[in-house]
Amino acid sequence: MIVGVIYGEVDDFSSHYKRITNQYHYPVHIGKDFWHRLTGDEDFYEKLIAAIGSIAVEADYSHELEEVIKQLAEQDDVKDLSHAMYN
Repeated sequence: MIVGVIYGEVDDFSSHYKRITNQYHYPVHIGKDFWHRLTGDEDFYEKLIAAIGSIAVEADYSHELEEVIKQLAEQDDVKDLSHAMYN
């Protein structure tokens, strides 16, 4: 068994991942190493990051954000908090 982490660096290992490696002796592959082992393409991680970045730049979620703000503004708890802040 191995543990794969889809992004990050070995220096970012949390104590949880360190425990998996140190106590249970399972290898943990993170970021570039994980994707290289999964795909066989040494540059896959960089390509993936570039593709995600280009899609994120093109995405416009302002309509969805406005809808969430409207729904939250209608919640009684949010209204109570707002009244408490300004009274």
